[in-house]
Amino acid sequence: MASIPAVNNPLRILVVQNDDDKPTGRVGLALEAAGVELTLAMAYAPIPSVADFDGLISLPGTGNPVDDEQAIHDARDAIIEARSLGRPVLGICLGGQLLAQAAGAEIYQSTPELGIYPVRTTPAAQDDPLFTGIPATYESLHAHGYAFEPIEGATVLIENDVCCQAMRIGDRDWALQLHPESTRDWLHSLARAIEHDYTGDVLPETAVFFREMGVDPILLRQQADELDELHTAIANQIASGFADACRSARAER
Repeated sequence: MASIPAVNNPLRILVVQNDDDKPTGRVGLALEAAGVELTLAMAYAPIPSVADFDGLISLPGTGNPVDDEQAIHDARDAIIEARSLGRPVLGICLGGQLLAQAAGAEIYQSTPELGIYPVRTTPAAQDDPLFTGIPATYESLHAHGYAFEPIEGATVLIENDVCCQAMRIGDRDWALQLHPESTRDWLHSLARAIEHDYTGDVLPETAVFFREMGVDPILLRQQADELDELHTAIANQIASGFADACRSARAER
């Protein structure tokens, strides 16, 4: 799996964060380690124009893409602006749903998935900049009750029996349903919060979402430890591929 080369003229990527406790995690760490400048904007506050950046990352949130809330509308509008300007977009979970929605995909209430479960990559993933070298099957974190249908012309990259887990729209937009960003520490914090210990980085409302679905905190810790190295490698590859897409798009401007 590739690494991101450092550059003298660093890329600037706007990050729209939908919830206070759901940051860029592993993907952000990989980008920052390579010298990419990340500018954070909370969805519930004014979001700067994407025109001043090389790409956009839209993160997860406990909201739903059908919610009539200003933060949801603003996060979606940032995606629409990025696409209109030709800036690459990486959307994760809620961010992926909003990206798919902006591209004309159907959004629907799916079978809820909360916890770490297997997914499978499609053959097309091996030719995709973000997913080259990722195993044919692996286990990833899921936390959603909505999903998106692949739109005509999109390339499905990851799937399971519940829904499409990742698709590429065109050449530079990626909608993900699964969570490659969550770090081992964040997952341990989530496990503690499920047990009503809120000393970590996870808010009570996030813990309730997992607790009510019966997620086992002991199993979650075990999986977080066992999969840590693999999840880091996958996040590094996603970050590398997305940075390359942003760099290519910048060169075309």
